[in-house]
Amino acid sequence: MSLGKKVVIAYLVRPAEGGIKSHLLTLLSGLDRTRFEPIVICPPDTSLRREVEQAGCKVIPLELVGELNPIKDLRAVLGLRRILRRVKPDILHIHSAKAGLVGRLAAASLRRPRIVLTMHSFVFDERVGPLKRAVAAWVERRLSGLTDRIIAVSRALRDELVSQMGLRAERITVISNGVAFREIRKSGGNGPRVGTVSRLAPQKGVDHFIRAAALVRKKLPSARFFIIGDGPLRKKLEALAGEVGVRESVEFLGFQPDALPIVATFDVFVLASTWETFGLTLVEALSQEVPVVAFRVGGVPEIVDGSTTGLLAEPGDVEDLAAKVCRLLEDGELAARIGRDGCNFVRSRFGSDRMVAETQSLYAGLVRAG
Repeated sequence: MSLGKKVVIAYLVRPAEGGIKSHLLTLLSGLDRTRFEPIVICPPDTSLRREVEQAGCKVIPLELVGELNPIKDLRAVLGLRRILRRVKPDILHIHSAKAGLVGRLAAASLRRPRIVLTMHSFVFDERVGPLKRAVAAWVERRLSGLTDRIIAVSRALRDELVSQMGLRAERITVISNGVAFREIRKSGGNGPRVGTVSRLAPQKGVDHFIRAAALVRKKLPSARFFIIGDGPLRKKLEALAGEVGVRESVEFLGFQPDALPIVATFDVFVLASTWETFGLTLVEALSQEVPVVAFRVGGVPEIVDGSTTGLLAEPGDVEDLAAKVCRLLEDGELAARIGRDGCNFVRSRFGSDRMVAETQSLYAGLVRAG
């Protein structure tokens, strides 16, 4: 391969919303099209496909499901193999572990392209038992021999891939997520406003957010709380808000295609995840000078240091979470300083230009290696 011609990069993505979709769209929007020709291989009839096409990028549909399904996964492997034979990309850039399984099996018997795998989240959480952990680690170690480079979106994720999966550290490159920053015109709200953006799923800890809201209301009765996002736990969380006496103070706003203008109105942003690979919503909130509180988990401390760029609560400790929120609501000078310093930090460290440049540099290195 040579950089004298456009390098064809095929991106393989499973059904994706949230972080993976945002990451890919940001990468595609900044990619140097004079050097690289992107092609996205993804499931049909998804918002991802529509948005990629709107961005002017070629899409090849592939039925790829998110969960493990031996029959559908085998069909996806065979379908992807046919696509790769036809397209002959220089690089196959796969996103997520599930797509990594299908993508690397499909490429194994071909004169394969260079393979890059971006891992966006921890493979294991507290619900995964030791047998499943051992099997997943064994499979990933076998597949890593078919992988030229693994990208981890945080140092915490890299450390897990090494310690829990047994992967070699020298094969893993950390490229933190990047955000295309915007300037949002802020509008004030009535009373203290505390909010979160999250999929309503178990690991996101929105139940902790609601329980903390009840404690904050005891000290600051005028505080209101906003939950942006949807998911399988919505009805249970609405019921919980009623049980702890804050149903009238908590607004479930559902999925918002552009949540940032709402986030910019918050006095405090909270991320209550019980495990989190990176914390992209923290970067987005801080970019608007909104001070943040989060649990000290996963890759969060790479963004929030506990004093200068945001406050950290002990994992799962609702009382500590509520106390940190109250501290920011009651100390306007502290909140303003954290918002300002946090904004300066994330805009200097987590911009989309940096993420795209580092990724393109990785591509170029693989091409030069032949």
